[in-house]
Amino acid sequence: MDAADTRKRALQGSVWTLFGYGGAQVLRLGSNLVLAHLLFPSAFGVMALVTVFMQGLQMFSEVGIGPSIIQNSKGDDREFLDTAWTIQILRGFALWIFSCLLAWPASVFFGTNDPSGADLLYILPVIGFSSVLGGFNSTAVFSLNRHLRIASITWLELIPQAISVLGMIVWAMIWPSVWAMVSGWLIYSLVRLPLSHWLNRPLKNRMAWDRDCAREILHFGKWIFFGTIVAFLSGSLDRILMGRLLTLDELGVYSIALTFARVGVEVSTRLSHTVLFPVLAKSQNDPITLVGQSIQARSLILLAGGAIVNGFAIFSPVFFGLLYDSRYAAAGTIAQWLSILVWSSILLSSMERVPLALGHPRALFTSNLISIFGYGLALPLYHFAGLPGFIIGISSGLILAQVVLLAWIPIRRKDVFMQSLRFTLLYGFYAGVCIYVLRGQSPHFSLFEKIFYPLACSTIPCAIAARIALRRLKTKR
Repeated sequence: MDAADTRKRALQGSVWTLFGYGGAQVLRLGSNLVLAHLLFPSAFGVMALVTVFMQGLQMFSEVGIGPSIIQNSKGDDREFLDTAWTIQILRGFALWIFSCLLAWPASVFFGTNDPSGADLLYILPVIGFSSVLGGFNSTAVFSLNRHLRIASITWLELIPQAISVLGMIVWAMIWPSVWAMVSGWLIYSLVRLPLSHWLNRPLKNRMAWDRDCAREILHFGKWIFFGTIVAFLSGSLDRILMGRLLTLDELGVYSIALTFARVGVEVSTRLSHTVLFPVLAKSQNDPITLVGQSIQARSLILLAGGAIVNGFAIFSPVFFGLLYDSRYAAAGTIAQWLSILVWSSILLSSMERVPLALGHPRALFTSNLISIFGYGLALPLYHFAGLPGFIIGISSGLILAQVVLLAWIPIRRKDVFMQSLRFTLLYGFYAGVCIYVLRGQSPHFSLFEKIFYPLACSTIPCAIAARIALRRLKTKR
């Protein structure tokens, strides 16, 4: 594949990634709104804990199968793919076993703070079985990513999600309980499994074990394994701690606010993983070209991610006030504070793929380990300033991790740092002014004005970002 073809696929991949993510967010928003009215806040609190535990198990067992297939020169070899598939299956069964073992201590730990936490005893083993189903997914999931066939990956995500959302809503209407949300995990896995193998036609994965291939996968995944452990602690420890500091009703409100506040970081992370990393991996032997490409691509990622974070930070009080009932009223203010945490995450995640593409997965371990130190500030700041202090403490760890990660970028470190600083000052100033003015004038607004002005202020950065991005993409064709 020549440079022009790579650039074309990257551009097409970016469009499909944003389309897929937009569709996923529409499905998530719709299901969240419907389920919020059919269920109760504590159900979202329980599922927030379940999600944390399942993500933790996934990340504690991450051996870099996907990145290995994308990055390794043998990523298209049949023996390499079949060995990776075998490792993936074994990992899936291991995850299920660990979820069963974790169920009782988790139910006891969180059940003492809120009786609803005792339901984890039954929910974790059931949801854990989705890991077994996921283990049998075709390696086409990663091969398609390797060759930037993002359209197929997009449908592989959207179709199972749409069917699982429909299943959850139907279940919640018939039996309104937390098990409606549990069913969504299993439906998603059951639909995605055959679809992944259909996309792999005419090839078929089979059980195989090549010692050399296994050694390469596990060696590459060694530092990814350690890195994802600390990444889990860095990204999910807040909900574990909140599960003890708050009731499950309060945790449910926090998790809903976090779900929508994280839209920006999820967009940037998806672009970095599905588009930026495969492109950079092709220049792994040319650091100068690789870093130059990463800086150009990162500017678009920060542009898009920052605009989304800004928009939601400004509009979130109106959003939750209009679409949710009084049980979720606090989510609007929480989401505004969470925008600080989300932006810090975007700055970090948009840098991580550079050292990984250069073959330095240890950099992710180091940066994620540093970010955990933010929790050392978060707990005392929580007792001093409540939830805003907790969020600021975590964000400080992510900022420090970004500074440390710069050491793994071989050249143009100052350019990367100044890029982060410019976008932070620009978006921070705009959002701060808008929130301050709107909050002061809101008591004097009519209902129409309370909706119109925040919507206009939140739309402006998104429109400007879209225009700049389209102009840059056109000039690169």
